[in-house]
Amino acid sequence: MLIEKLKVTLFNLYCSTGANPFFESLYIQNGKITAVNKNVHIEGNEEEIIVFFDESLYLYPKGMQYLTKDNTYKTFQSINFALEYFQYIVRAINDIRFELYHYFLYKLQKNGIKNGSWDFHYTNNENMESMILNLSIFDLIKADEKLYFNIEILFFKENKCKMRFIPVKPAWNEGKLCPKRDVNEIIEYILNLEANNYDDIPLIES
Repeated sequence: MLIEKLKVTLFNLYCSTGANPFFESLYIQNGKITAVNKNVHIEGNEEEIIVFFDESLYLYPKGMQYLTKDNTYKTFQSINFALEYFQYIVRAINDIRFELYHYFLYKLQKNGIKNGSWDFHYTNNENMESMILNLSIFDLIKADEKLYFNIEILFFKENKCKMRFIPVKPAWNEGKLCPKRDVNEIIEYILNLEANNYDDIPLIES
């Protein structure tokens, strides 16, 4: 019954959103239902629901892309959760700041860096153009070793990032600014950092 429930849900969404469609296409073939928006796919059969972005068919170029099928592919049993994730990936396609956010967290996890908690909020958010995404990551573990510092990273509309290392218990507005601004270079900096204590990070406090 999973595919029947998904078929009804997707059909209702497809037919009820008017000039701003939730999906650009919807089709059923060989026992599988598929809906697409800007090459973000949601596909369902009797066993599971799959959501992913297919970069090989992307028709809306907007500069460098970080999302791929590999780093967006997820399977679900819940229709609601699958739709929430679908919307989340569509948002990332439409806004480089959310794309950077998704890619950064994916790459940390992919490289074995875990975290116990994080804080996400907007800054400079008088309007969408100036809005900055602010992500703080706590209780970091790298290769099963606890790291005694936290990370704060800002994602900008200009496809740039700004990251600081912060003490676990800062005495003031302490922070050591990473010299890199490209997201891949920042990730490489974290991966190559040998220090596991804030005081040992070879950067000048800002």
